[in-house]
Amino acid sequence: MSKVKKIIQELLGNLNLIWVVARYNNKAAFHGHYFGMIWEIFNPLIEILLNWFVFGAIRDRRPLYFGGNQVPFLAWMLVGMAAWRLMNRATLTASQSVQKKIKLVSKMQFPVSTLPAIEIAGKMTAFFVTLVITVAILLYNNITPTIYWLQFFYYLFAMLVFMYFFGLLNSTLTMIFRDYHQVLSPIMRLLFWFSGVVWRLDEMDVIPRWFVRAMDLNPFSYIITGFRNSFLSGEFFWQHWETTTFFWLFVLLLAILASHLHMKFRAKFADLS
Repeated sequence: MSKVKKIIQELLGNLNLIWVVARYNNKAAFHGHYFGMIWEIFNPLIEILLNWFVFGAIRDRRPLYFGGNQVPFLAWMLVGMAAWRLMNRATLTASQSVQKKIKLVSKMQFPVSTLPAIEIAGKMTAFFVTLVITVAILLYNNITPTIYWLQFFYYLFAMLVFMYFFGLLNSTLTMIFRDYHQVLSPIMRLLFWFSGVVWRLDEMDVIPRWFVRAMDLNPFSYIITGFRNSFLSGEFFWQHWETTTFFWLFVLLLAILASHLHMKFRAKFADLS
């Protein structure tokens, strides 16, 4: 736990630097593009429209029930997509964050442990754009704010904690085993289909019940379902204490493992690059 504490101290002590570097990276990524940062709006909007067209057509306008309520498919999908887009993009970029920047930061007084956090922070702009679009669609469908919407902040915190330590672990494993990122990419694609982002596994008779239950326990599914519970079903997170307990135990073990491996190999990162 001392290593976890050390990592958290480095993170909290450099929050301002993390945001500054993340904003700079975002501007640099679109430098020279005619539309510049507008692509941060166009990209999620195009992806949302494509998924709505494809999976809305697959459902053939059948009603969708969530938390005992009938909800519009687009609203249900958007809430899940908002969370998934951030987790997916941040996971893949954070896994390469140390590999791409280690030669630069090794010459500076810059904690390597902040590199995954910078990648995550850089994806927050697109996340909030997607979230604004989502809320607009919810309001258009007469889904108005309730006290349950405040749970958004809990699930956002849970998502950021999970993503950071997952990113810290992945970035360390990428330095140790260069092909790891190539393994991670197809795993994330599989999780897209099995985490309930665009369809409900429990509606598919061909999928065994035990597999559906197992997928409910994966951390991506917990966050996605949690966002939907906040905006659509009217259920508090403590009503799902089994999955909540499992999630935080998983995050704790992930934090211990990620911190241990990162601190063990950090001094060798420059040699491994």
